[in-house]
Amino acid sequence: MHREESRIEHEHSGSAMRSSSFTVLSASAGDFQRDLGRYLRHVRKANGIPLTQQGWIYKTCLKALATALNIAEAPANERDHGRMWFMRRLLRAMNELSEANQGRLITVNPNGRLLGMPMSQRVKWTFETWRDSDAWNELLRLPLQVSSGHASREASAALGKARLTLLRAIGRLAQVNRPSGDWLTLAELVAYVKRNHYAFLFERRHHGHSQRSLYVSPYHRANNPYGLTFGAVKNEANGWDRVEGGFIVNVLTGPLWWMGLVELGYPSNARQAGGENVAPVAFRLTPAGAWLIGGGDPPTFVERGGKLIVQPNFTVLALEPISDVALSDLDHFAESQGGERVIAYHLTRESLYRGQQSGWDAARVIAFLEAYQGGPIPANVRRSLEEWEAAHRRITFHRNVCVVQFADAEAEQALTDALTPFKPRAIGARFGLIEERDAAEVVAALREAGWTPVLQPAGDQATENALRAGDTGEVMFTQAAPSVYALGKLAQFAELAPANEGKNGARITAASVRAAMSSGMSLDQLLATLAELHDGPIPVELEEKIRAWASFFGDATLQHTVLLELSSDTVLANLLDDREVGPYLTPIEGSAKPLALVQPAHAEIVQAMLRERGINI
Repeated sequence: MHREESRIEHEHSGSAMRSSSFTVLSASAGDFQRDLGRYLRHVRKANGIPLTQQGWIYKTCLKALATALNIAEAPANERDHGRMWFMRRLLRAMNELSEANQGRLITVNPNGRLLGMPMSQRVKWTFETWRDSDAWNELLRLPLQVSSGHASREASAALGKARLTLLRAIGRLAQVNRPSGDWLTLAELVAYVKRNHYAFLFERRHHGHSQRSLYVSPYHRANNPYGLTFGAVKNEANGWDRVEGGFIVNVLTGPLWWMGLVELGYPSNARQAGGENVAPVAFRLTPAGAWLIGGGDPPTFVERGGKLIVQPNFTVLALEPISDVALSDLDHFAESQGGERVIAYHLTRESLYRGQQSGWDAARVIAFLEAYQGGPIPANVRRSLEEWEAAHRRITFHRNVCVVQFADAEAEQALTDALTPFKPRAIGARFGLIEERDAAEVVAALREAGWTPVLQPAGDQATENALRAGDTGEVMFTQAAPSVYALGKLAQFAELAPANEGKNGARITAASVRAAMSSGMSLDQLLATLAELHDGPIPVELEEKIRAWASFFGDATLQHTVLLELSSDTVLANLLDDREVGPYLTPIEGSAKPLALVQPAHAEIVQAMLRERGINI
C-alpha cells in the first residue's frame, strides 16, 4: 500500500467543488492475498503458534508474525493491529486456520486450499467470507465505549444485512453518479445511506416519537440484536452520526481498504492520513472493488510469470509475479528473508534438512530451482546441496517401509519398469527403498512381471540354512538374494564380496576371524553363529582353521634345558630349601617323578654343588 499525490474532483448537488491536493492511500487485492499467503506459510513453518489462555497470540510470536508480513513495527498486541486480527479471523472462517489444537493456531490443510486457487477466486472468496459470515464485527472496532451483553442469534444475520446494504449503496453511487474509477466523497456516501437506508443497522421501533427514551433507543443492548450498548450517545441524531456513521467509516478504512477494494483520500495537511476509523475525505473503488462492489467486469490478475534467481552466495530471489504456490514450496527448504516485490530466501544446511522431512530431497530442490530460474543453478550451490543431503543421510531411520533386494545388477536392471510406479530409492548396490506402499503390492507387481520374490515380513529375522562354506573358507549362499539379517551376521567374521562385482559371495579368512576377535567376539560365539547360518554341519577342516586363526591352541616356546631327576620328593624338597642350590632349580609341578629344570648355563655349577652334598650324577 502506497501514498501518492492526486487531484480529486468532486461534484455534489450539481455544483463542482474546487480541486484540491490529497494524499492517497492506495491498495491492492493482490497484495492482501499475498499477505494471507505469508500468514499461512508462517504458521505452517512455525508448526503452529501458541495462544494465551484468552486466545491471543503471545507478543514474541506476534513479533515474528509481523516480520513475516513485512510490518515495520510490531504491534503491542494482536487486537490493536486491526489488519492482522482481521486476517486471522478471515482465515479461521475460511477453515484455513484452526485453534482447536491445545491452544495453538495451526493450519488446517498443509498445502492450503486458498493458495491453490486462481487469484480471482481467492479475492472473491475472501470478500464473500467477510461479507456473509460472523468472522468480523465492525461494531466492536468503533472508537466508542461499547459494552456487550448477550448477542442474539440474529446478530450475525443483521450485521451481514447491514454490510450488504452499505455495499449496494457504494456500488450504486459508483455506477450511477460517477464513471468507473472516479472518486466519491465520504459525505456523499453517508448522506445517501442516511437518506435512503436510515435503519440499515438498527431497527427503529418508534422512529421520530420516542428518540429520547433509553428503553427504545437502538443503542442500548436490550434493543438491538447485537447485544451492545454504545456509551456517550446523547440522542438519536447524535447516535446515528457516531454509530452508523462510524460503521460506514470503519468498513471503508478497515475491511474494504485492507482487502484492497478501495483507495482512500486524505487532505495533504491532515495530522493523520490513514488508519482504521480515521475518516477520509473521499474514496474510490479499485479494479477488484469495482468488480465485487460496483458490478463491473472482473479485473485481470497477473498470476503467471515471475522467476527465481539463485545466486552463488545461496540467496534465492523470488521476482514478481511469482505464485503463492511456488513461495509455499520454497518455504519447505529455504529460509525467508522477507521483501515486497522481490522476496529473498537463503539456502542452508538446516533448511535443506527441514525440506527432506517434507519430501524435498536435493534432487527435487535442484529441479524446482532450475525450472523457475530457467537454467542451471550455480555449480557450488548444486554441489553443496548434494553434499548436505549426503551428510544428512549417513544415519537415517525409515519406518514402515519396503526394502527390495536384488540378486545382482542384471536383476535390478530388469525390474526397473516393474518397480517404477513405486518410486524406489537406491540405498546401496542391489537395494531399493520403497516408502508408503504395502509390501504385498510390490510382491504382486513383481509376480506379474514374471518374478518369484521371497517375502521376509518385518520381525522375521530367521537366518538358518542361509549358506554353505567350503574347507578353505569360501561361502556360497543358498538363495540368490540372501537375507539381509544373514548378511549382517556373516559380516561380523567374514569378508563379503564387493557389491560392484555383481554377485553375492563371501569368504572366511584369517584376517576376518582375527578382526572379529579384536572387536570382542569370542571363538564360541563365532562358531555358534556360523553353525546357525550353515546348511548342515560346518566342515571339520574349516572349523580347525578357524580355531587356529582365532589362536585357539595358544602360544608355545621351545627351548633347550637340563632335566634333573632326583631319588625322591624329599631330596628335591631339601634341595629347593638349600640356600645355594635352590635358586638354580625349577620344579615341575604335578610330575609323577621328582623332577626339576636347570638352565644349561648353570648345569656345571649345580653339578658341582650336588657332588659336594654327596649326590652322584
